Amino acid sequence: MSCPNHLIIVCCHGIWTGGPSNGSNEDEWLIADFQRGETATFVEHIKAGLRCLAEDCDNAVLAFSGGPTRRETDLSEAQSYANIASSNAFFNIMPSTKNNNPSSKFLIEDRALDSYHNVLFSLTLFYTRFRTWPTYLTIVSHAFKKPRLVDGHCTAIGFPLERTRFVGIDPPGMASGENVDGMKGVGRAVDDWTRDPHGRGEVLAGKRRRRNPWGVWQGVFEDKVVDKGGLVTEGEGEGEALVDGAPRPWE
Repeated sequence: MSCPNHLIIVCCHGIWTGGPSNGSNEDEWLIADFQRGETATFVEHIKAGLRCLAEDCDNAVLAFSGGPTRRETDLSEAQSYANIASSNAFFNIMPSTKNNNPSSKFLIEDRALDSYHNVLFSLTLFYTRFRTWPTYLTIVSHAFKKPRLVDGHCTAIGFPLERTRFVGIDPPGMASGENVDGMKGVGRAVDDWTRDPHGRGEVLAGKRRRRNPWGVWQGVFEDKVVDKGGLVTEGEGEGEALVDGAPRPWE
């Protein structure tokens, strides 16, 4: 693979455990109760990521981002999304041939436990794999998460917004505005991240701990990575964090 400059991130929200429907039957998924009726939207996120990859295949890689968040299996959200793409022959969006397997353009970011780390861990995984930082970023998630992901996380992490594209697809109810409780939850999440942009406080860090039944490493880079590509951090081990105001290597 030639060195890419475009990172596409699909933020994962559930775990497909496998099955004959290749992801279309919700019974094959491990999801929270409030996510009932949303798995078809998760599949649409996969398709959107593949379309973005097909549009810029020479320069882009596609990161599925999400850790193993359920006690029932150590399968990560990210790997399960990649499995769906492969099981559905990449939805004919990126045809697979004898000499071309689209999954060779995938990164499996299987540590993130929240949306902030979907972005940060995908960036650091990209550097670890290619020894360069991406120039362009595309994020695929729920449309209602754009303020959090782009205005919030990308700003906090320091990735230039003018080089960031967002593709948003909402689940039923959220798209129509019918899910009033869901929209209230969205507002609370934005407030939490506004108060704590890097998610270091007890509220957001506590949520990550509860989503980490397998004790997945939560440092800025994967464990034991030495070359950090000029990214300025403070602290050690899983306590490592970005330094606010420090120059970012992708700038």
